[in-house]
Amino acid sequence: MEKFYQEMKSYCNQQGIPFYLVKLQSLQDGVVEGYLPGQNGWQTFPLPIPDVIYNRIHSRKLEESHSFNLFKTELGERSIPMFNGRFLSKHHVHELLILEDELLPNLPETILFNEKESFLTFIDRHSVIYFKPSAGSQGRNICRLTQVAGKWKIEQSGHLQNVHFADTDEKLYETLKRLSRKRSFILQKGISLFEIDQRKVDFRILLHRNDQLEWKVSSMVARIGDPGTIVSNLAQGGLMKNGPDFLKEAFDLQGASRIYQKLVRLSKNTAQALDENHDDSFGELGIDLALDTDTHPWIIEVNSKPSKKFQGNYETFRPSVKSIIDFMLALNRENHP
Repeated sequence: MEKFYQEMKSYCNQQGIPFYLVKLQSLQDGVVEGYLPGQNGWQTFPLPIPDVIYNRIHSRKLEESHSFNLFKTELGERSIPMFNGRFLSKHHVHELLILEDELLPNLPETILFNEKESFLTFIDRHSVIYFKPSAGSQGRNICRLTQVAGKWKIEQSGHLQNVHFADTDEKLYETLKRLSRKRSFILQKGISLFEIDQRKVDFRILLHRNDQLEWKVSSMVARIGDPGTIVSNLAQGGLMKNGPDFLKEAFDLQGASRIYQKLVRLSKNTAQALDENHDDSFGELGIDLALDTDTHPWIIEVNSKPSKKFQGNYETFRPSVKSIIDFMLALNRENHP
């Protein structure tokens, strides 16, 4: 995040906008301990309470702490907007998105892994299932469950050689209970994903709200998994390509344009639906979509803390830096008309 924060600071300097980092703290004194870059790294100074806050807390545990709740309460009392207020849960996101009839054809059937009865009913309907941590990221701790010759084959992300079999549905349930270690997991219907050279492909679409508070696509990348892996996440060895360029390589020009428009439309509708149905306000979302073998798009995951790892070669500032600052200015104008 260091380079991203430096970029935000430089862009704000260019625009004449104050920018600094703050940690969780009480706002009772009317000032905050803020961080500004200096010759020896980021240094602390007493600074005014910010007008708008972009939440990039990197820890789910910290967001569940008393200090974070107190910070949010004090921001609310002072009518200071904070956006992207927390990490998202896969199950909660699914529960919010199924409220929108328009998105139902793009949502894989998903349930919370919990009671044995609902588990048995679910696996009776599907022969390929993904078992994912509700609060996971970067493709970690995911299992693909495949029914093979009366048994269940269990493959784990990041462990290509680590394949197990469960002879019965009951043994599969017990194995998954053990793997979950009392954490929250979901079961998601497996989709026959579009592949190229036997590599699974999905798309990370980064969206921001513009100064009219409408969602726009800032970037789209195709993520191409390693051969034989069950996920395409970059953290699990996947490759990344510019999304529109990849589509032009994989399809004819007309097909690539049609699929690009479908992905853009679905990502905007997803962002809009989540923003309207969630308690928090969002200014940025990373949405993972995938195509099936008929090029129908599916919603795989929504991320409120998309990666800021430097992946481009921008001459000035990456688009997301400008978009986030523009959104913060729009929130401030709305808050101080």
